[in-house]
This record gives sequence, C-alpha cells and structure tokens, in this order.
Amino acid sequence: MRKLLLGCAATLTGMIGYAGLDAAHAQTAATNLAPGQISVRLNGRVNWYAGIESSSLDSSGGQKTSTDNFLGYMRLYPGFDGVAANGLHYGAAAEIRMNSGESAGSETLYVFQAYGYLGLPKFGQVSFGQQNGPSVLFETGFFEGFNDGGWNGDIEGMVPVAANPVYPFPDSGSAYDQASDKIVYLSPTISGFQLALGFTPNQTAANYSPAVTSSATPISGGMPRNMLDIGGQYTGTFGPLGVQVGVDYTTAGQVANTGDPQGVTGYKDMSIFTGGATVTYDGLTVGGNAVTGAFNMADGFTFQLEPDGGSKAIGFLAGAQYAIGPVVAGASFFRFTQTGDLPGGIDAGSGATITSAGLTTGQQQNDGVAAGLTYTLVPGVNLFADYLYGIREQGGYNFSTGDAGTEHNQVQSQLFGVGTQIQW
Repeated sequence: MRKLLLGCAATLTGMIGYAGLDAAHAQTAATNLAPGQISVRLNGRVNWYAGIESSSLDSSGGQKTSTDNFLGYMRLYPGFDGVAANGLHYGAAAEIRMNSGESAGSETLYVFQAYGYLGLPKFGQVSFGQQNGPSVLFETGFFEGFNDGGWNGDIEGMVPVAANPVYPFPDSGSAYDQASDKIVYLSPTISGFQLALGFTPNQTAANYSPAVTSSATPISGGMPRNMLDIGGQYTGTFGPLGVQVGVDYTTAGQVANTGDPQGVTGYKDMSIFTGGATVTYDGLTVGGNAVTGAFNMADGFTFQLEPDGGSKAIGFLAGAQYAIGPVVAGASFFRFTQTGDLPGGIDAGSGATITSAGLTTGQQQNDGVAAGLTYTLVPGVNLFADYLYGIREQGGYNFSTGDAGTEHNQVQSQLFGVGTQIQW
C-alpha cells in the first residue's frame, strides 16, 4: 500500500526499504547508465505479520472474529531502464501482486501496475500506463516509515473492515490512483523544485474498454471521470535542517445518472486539495499533512464523489519519527471527517431515519493513532513492531449491518503486532 519515496538524505519521509515503483524512481534509475546501456531488474519482497486485535465488531451478526492472526504476502517488481545513444531515457516497470485468496489453491498473481516511460534529463519525463499520479508521487508528511506504515500499512487487515478508521491519505485505491491507467508528466528537479501533471480518463484499471459517461441506474459512491491531478514538491537543506514541502490538487467530473434516483439523489464533482511538510534535524523528523475538498471515502481506500446533501471532507495527520542507526521509531495521529458510509436500508425497529438525500443523519468521523518502530536487521531485512488504535463514528449508521440504525454507531479497534519484510 505504500511506495518508494525519493528525497534528500536529510529528509526522512518514506518507507524503510524497497516498497514499490513509480515514475520518480524511473526518472532517476537511468542516471548511472551510459548511452547504449540497459539495466534489467526483478525486485521483490515477502512480508509476514503476527498480531492480536480487538474491536467492537469482533462478535457481530452471529459470527466471531479470531483476535489473533497471521498475515503475509509476496510482490514482484520486474522492469528495465535504458539510455539510448542520443541520450533518451526509456524503460518499463510493473508490480505483480497476490490476490489474497482464501486458500493456497485459490491464490493467483495479477498485474497491479504496468507502465512505460520516455524522457530527457533536461526536459523531464512522460510515463503512460497503470501507475502513480502526482498525488502519490509527492506525498509529504504521512510518517509511514516507523513501522509497517501506520494506518496505511498491511497489518490492519487483521481488524474487521468496518472497524478500520478511514485513512484520508491512501495511495492504493485502484479506482483513484495507482492501478488506473493514466499519463503523467514529471519535470526535472530544479533547485529542489519538481512539478508533475497527470490525466486519468476513467476508473477502469487498465482502461480496456470505453469509459462510461452515463448510467441508467444510480452509481453507488459516484464515479469520477476525466481526472486532472497537478502537484509539486520542494526538497532542500538549510544548514543542519532538512525540509520537504508537497502540495497537490485533483479535480474530476463525473459519470451522469440518467435513471430514476434511488437512495442517493446525486453527487458533486470531485475537488481535492492536500498539502504537507516535514522538517528533519539530527535524525528527528516532525510534520504533517492536511486534505480537504469535495470527495468521500466510504470504503476506506477508493476516493469517491461527495453526495448531494453531504458535507465537505477534511482531514489532517501530525507525526514525528526518530532515526538512530538501524532503528526508526515514531508515532502519528490523524482525524478525518466526511459524509461517510451510505446506508443500504434501515434496521427493522431501530427508529433510525434516512434523509431525503439518501444519507444517515450524522457525519462520519475517523480517528487513528499509530506507534511503533522498524529495525533493519541486515540490508534487505526489516523487523516491525506496531500498535494501532482507531475510532469510527457516524450518527444513525450501523457499522455492523451497513444500514441506518441506532446500534454500533461508534466502533473502536486496536492491534498489537510484529512483522518482517525481506526484500531483494
């Protein structure tokens, strides 16, 4: 769920180790190659976790969730980079993931990302395919490097989905960014400044068919189209201080509903602004990020449209982490307020109501605390220790049933866990 973040050595902002591929990596990968040379790679990682969780939904709907669990997966990152005789940089990369099947026999591999790129160092780079857009390339101030990634890691998968507080800064929502097909321009870095522009026609992962521009039935959560993503980042040092600042703006239209309204009456066009900053001194990094705009995240990873009658989303994260030798320790807190989950109906006998706009009576608030550390045992082997605590609340919404109701309007969760990442 995370990516490889690039920055100056004095500014610690990203995951420890090799976590993924993006256009920024591609832009720097060919710098050590001579004209006519090609570099081929097959990187990968295996992650494994053990954890104990507890939540308000561990016993719900006649079922009981096991509170202790193991979790693991494998990912592969094939690719190549080359430099032509005329100085053109070119290459391609992919990310191959497991599908998290319920049994070993149902496990398969699938292509999550696949893109190519062309560029000249003086003019920048153009990449095309399933890849990260500027909103991911210039993520700043999220503090996901002191354990598995805080609330944007993988170990929280042990917590029942409805009890996971919605993290306002995910980078893996397939319909929003990483897996959708787009074209991205990434400028060269000049005096620490770098800009990027991305365009995504629709939410189909590989855009294998024409984009739907209208639907005869309402679309749950809304569907953005013609998404424009503009971002920038500054990285620099001032004496002993390392500074990084990133901003991004995303806007999109929507697929029109041409049928009779059912449930939610309509949606607003997408508009998201986010900005963050970090300052590093002698191994200590502090900072944060904030996001606001017309959007909604009902399922926790996919950025959706704000429904009519809803409210503007707003979120922030503040954190700190300290690196000393092979150890990185830190903590963060986030709060995210949004329209929230859309009710599928009304719990019988609850007395709850659904508004004329098809929503529950209360706005959703999500709070999350993350703490832990990462220890680099040897190059390529990281050990994690995680603690997560989260709260979700939405007036009139039952997180257990997914309907409007008066029970389970607030759910809590926490998790203690350890893990390892072995990468090559």
